[in-house]
Amino acid sequence: MKWIRELRAARLRRTSPWQAALADLPAGLESQWRASAPREYEGIRTDAFFYTRAAEGLLRFFDAVRHSGRPCALPSEAADSVWHAWLRWNPASLERFCLRHFGVAVPHVERAALAGNALLHTFAACRERDGIQPRSMRLPALFGLDAQLRMPGGHGYWSRAGEIVHARLNERGRGMWRARPHPELALTVLVAAGVVDRHLLAAHLGGREATADGGSCGGMAFADGGDPCADGGGGDGGGDGGSGCGSSCGGGCGGD
Repeated sequence: MKWIRELRAARLRRTSPWQAALADLPAGLESQWRASAPREYEGIRTDAFFYTRAAEGLLRFFDAVRHSGRPCALPSEAADSVWHAWLRWNPASLERFCLRHFGVAVPHVERAALAGNALLHTFAACRERDGIQPRSMRLPALFGLDAQLRMPGGHGYWSRAGEIVHARLNERGRGMWRARPHPELALTVLVAAGVVDRHLLAAHLGGREATADGGSCGGMAFADGGDPCADGGGGDGGGDGGSGCGSSCGGGCGGD
């Protein structure tokens, strides 16, 4: 299994749009991350593929910050694990790396200190950088990272029934069944910010009316209102871990 994950990591480094930046990561960062991440993120995998995917996610976030020019929230605990390890190990090398590859130094900001729409800034920038058209509700790659890696305690995002839904992942990296619409990424918010087309909202509202008339949605149901960070209950729980709803930390340059 180890050699398969190492092979997948090598293939990702060759094919990633961040190939040059991944190749330029400091040689000692992976071993530092492997030693320190399990102490901060209980149950995290420490294989080569997980590290490479998480590091690529961090690069996507730095690019989103640079592209947005506004405070951004990081929607991935996996990516944040690499950021934390790098900050503890060699913050000067991290700053030099960001300046070399992104033209800006990205400060690490605790979630509580970020602006309320920092997650929206990240979502908008990531969609644009991923080439997602306004007529699509496709999720940016960074927002799907924790669920794909099954990051324990991570942030799960999915595009379901015309909404972006979120759930805190449990210790096995699962949580889709209890995902709820995320208020910072509500369809009305995305339309008002110009991130998605208005026709999507009209189609969504029309679908809800049809569901109400028909009495069945024919798929996954999501409760309106309530706490989008709630764990739902049952054995698939898992606490919020002290992080803000929908993201871990953040960064940014310039004002809001």
